[in-house]
Amino acid sequence: MDFILEPLRDLPLWSVFVITIFFAYMFGAVPFSMIVGKTFFGVNLQKEGSGNLGATNTFRVLGAKAGIGILLLDMTKGAIPIFVARWIASAVDLSPELHPWLLIGVALAAVIGHTASPYIKFRGGKGAATSAGVMLALVPIVFLISVVIFFSLLGITRYVSVATIGCAVTFPLWTALVYQVIPQDWQTWPLTLFAFVVGMMVTVLHRANISRLRAGTESKFSWKDRGKRNAEQIDASAAEQAGEAPAGNNG
Repeated sequence: MDFILEPLRDLPLWSVFVITIFFAYMFGAVPFSMIVGKTFFGVNLQKEGSGNLGATNTFRVLGAKAGIGILLLDMTKGAIPIFVARWIASAVDLSPELHPWLLIGVALAAVIGHTASPYIKFRGGKGAATSAGVMLALVPIVFLISVVIFFSLLGITRYVSVATIGCAVTFPLWTALVYQVIPQDWQTWPLTLFAFVVGMMVTVLHRANISRLRAGTESKFSWKDRGKRNAEQIDASAAEQAGEAPAGNNG
C-alpha cells in the first residue's frame, strides 16, 4: 500500500489532516440504509416509518436482518476511518501531540457525515450507530460499558431512544473515568472533550424523540414489529395492482 502512502509523506501536515478528515466525512456519509432499502426492498426509508435513515427505522420497516445489517454497516462508518487515520498517522510519523487531534477530527467527521450526508441533500440518521463504531475503534472499554447500559435501559423502558440517549449522556463520564484508570499514550482530556461533543450531538438529534417521550407518543421497541410496516406496504401494493382498495385506507 506504499503507492497510497508515499504521496502523503511528501505533503504538508495540514494537507494530510484535511485529506484524512475529508475521507472520514465522505465515508461516514454513505447512506447504507437508503441503498439497501431501495436496492433490495424497493423502499425509500426517508418516506417510511419515522423517515430516519438509521438501524431502528430499518428494523421496523424492513425487518430484523436488514436492521442488524444496517447497524453493523453504520458502525463500520465510524470504525474504519479511525483505523485508516491510525495507519496514516503511523506512516507519516505524526507526533504524539497531534495524533489524538487527527483521530478526534476523523471521528467527528464520520459522525457528522452520517447525520448530514452530501449524497442525500445533507440529510441522514441520528449518529448513534456511527458513534458506536467510533467508540469501538477509539475507546473499546467504554463501548462495552455503553452496550451494557443500552440493553439495560432498553429492557427496562423498551424505548430505543431512551437507551440511546442514556449512552450518549454518559459517554463523556465513562470516557473520563475509564481512561484515568487505564492511561493512554496521550492526555485524556481531548478524548473526553470529543465524547462530550458527540454525546451532545446525538442527544440533540433525538430532540423529536424527547418531545414524543414527554407527550407519551414515542413508539416502544418490540420484536413483533420487525418488518411489519414493509409487509403492510407490500400488501397495499398488491391490492392496488389487483384493483382493490388498500387495507386500512378509507380515502
